[in-house]
Amino acid sequence: MVETQYSFENLAEKFKAIGHPIRLSIFHLLCTCGAKRLKVKTIYETLKLEQASTSRHLDIMKRAGILERQREGNGIYYCLCDEDFGIACLRRCFNE
Repeated sequence: MVETQYSFENLAEKFKAIGHPIRLSIFHLLCTCGAKRLKVKTIYETLKLEQASTSRHLDIMKRAGILERQREGNGIYYCLCDEDFGIACLRRCFNE
């Protein structure tokens, strides 16, 4: 078995966190939108979701270490944690 520096348990938790259709669509949008980060409003309007539901799913993804939250003025933005090896691998699935 090949040793890796990345925890398979950690990666499994990330898979579980995006294992919901709405969270998967949010992840896909952030991978393919062409922007480094997106405003919460942009996410729920683009995906035609309720704001409260979107915020709940974004929080789950943030707690799992998939997303980073950034506040700028009155806006809240989310971006992928690209420095994480697992997220970078998952992102490539949508970009190829």
